Amino acid sequence: MQRPLLVIDVQRGNVSEYNRFIPTGIASIIKAELFNPIIFTRYVNTPDCPARLFLESKFMSDFGEAGMDAKVAEVMGAKTPPLTEMGVTELPDGYGAKRYLLTRNIYSAVVPDFEELLSSLDLDNTGIYITGADTEQSVLKTALDLFERSIEPIVLAEFCGSHRGLGTHERAIELLKELIGPDRVIKDYMPLRQRWERAKKA
Repeated sequence: MQRPLLVIDVQRGNVSEYNRFIPTGIASIIKAELFNPIIFTRYVNTPDCPARLFLESKFMSDFGEAGMDAKVAEVMGAKTPPLTEMGVTELPDGYGAKRYLLTRNIYSAVVPDFEELLSSLDLDNTGIYITGADTEQSVLKTALDLFERSIEPIVLAEFCGSHRGLGTHERAIELLKELIGPDRVIKDYMPLRQRWERAKKA
């Protein structure tokens, strides 16, 4: 089974009262063993990060903010490398899937290390499912970059959110529908899950 899942930046600084449901939801779909491989990502605001250089922002530069949310860390199942370690880290297999962690310092997860990982996995080009935070930032930019590389992004909207508020998330979802197509923005994941679970038992 090849059904890649990208879990984008579910880090403590990206989880707030507005999207606190995301980590639990993502953990539940991972535990259902319907995705393989699973690629977790984290964004770290390093000294040479564009956000630091141009916005003078230090948000997501320390472990308190840039560390993984506890629910997602649990399903990652491995001690994460220090924030200074960029690139791809292979995690132990679990939940029926190969698992990886990608660390980078720009909004998009589509960086050379990620592209090398995709190439080494030799995936069928049947799409990559996307969940995570923030919808208006890293989720949006990653989906667009995949789209422009002719890799189909499929955004599971109910497992995405913004720490800035529901309105920000919803505006990003509307932009995604316009830019990658409404059929690639899935509002209701349950019919997909039921179909996949039936296929798994067949």
